[in-house]
Amino acid sequence: MLPDPLRRTLRRIVPPAVVNAWWRLQRRRNRGRTVREVFTDVYERNLWGGRKGEYCSGAGSEGERAERYAEVVRAFAREHGVRRIVDLGCGDYRVGRLLRMEGVSYVGVDVVEPLVARNRELHGGPDVEFRCLDITSDELPDGDLCLVRQVLQHLSNDQIEAVLQRVERYPWVLVTEHYPAPDVEGPPNTDKPHGADTRVIDGSAVWLDRPPFERPVSGPLLEVDAGYWLRSPGETLRTWLLEGRGPLRAR
Repeated sequence: MLPDPLRRTLRRIVPPAVVNAWWRLQRRRNRGRTVREVFTDVYERNLWGGRKGEYCSGAGSEGERAERYAEVVRAFAREHGVRRIVDLGCGDYRVGRLLRMEGVSYVGVDVVEPLVARNRELHGGPDVEFRCLDITSDELPDGDLCLVRQVLQHLSNDQIEAVLQRVERYPWVLVTEHYPAPDVEGPPNTDKPHGADTRVIDGSAVWLDRPPFERPVSGPLLEVDAGYWLRSPGETLRTWLLEGRGPLRAR
C-alpha cells in the first residue's frame, strides 16, 4: 500500500469521482465474502491507512475529533454511573484508550482476529479486555454503555438491523456516523455490501430514525467537522443516543 503522506497527496489531487468509482468496484469484490474475511483484508491491505504491517483504523480515530468524542463519552459515563463500556468495532484502540476512567472497565470487540490478538498483547489488563466477535451474528458481552463509532456505515442494511437488535440489551447506546455535506445529501440508508467504504460516496448515510430502521434517537450529543471528506467538504461526524430497551447491567 502507499505511504500515508502519498495517500493524502493523491486524495487532494485525484477527483473524488475517480476514487469513489474504485470503492464501488471493491463492493463487487466483497459480495459473497464474510464480514471477518472482508475486514481482515481491509486491515491487512491498509485500506484505512497506516504502514504495511500495522493495523490502522483510519483518520477518524485520531486528533481533535477523537478527543472531543472521548470527552462526551466520559461525561456521559460519569452522569449515568456507567461501570462497564462495550466498544463495538474497537479497531486499533486509539479511541478506546482515550475512554479509560477509574472504576470503569472496558471491553473492546472486533471481528479481525489478529487485530484483537495485538490489542490483547499491547493493551490488555485487569480492566481492559478484547474479544473477537462478529457483532452481526455473535452474542455480545454484558455492559452498561455500548459504543458503535463509525461502524454501521461499513455494513449492509440487513447487518445494521442485526446489530440494532443485539444492542437492545444495553441501557445506553451511543452511535456515531459520518454524514455527507448538506448540499449533496441524498436518500438516507442507501444499501451497500459490507466493506471499507461508506454510503457517503453515494450522498447517503445511516439515519437510524428513518426507514428501514426507524429507531428513536436523541441528539446529536456531538457534531464535528469530519476533518476529511469522502465526497465533498462540509461532511460531519454526529453522535446519537439510542436507548437500549434491555434491563441488563454489568456485574
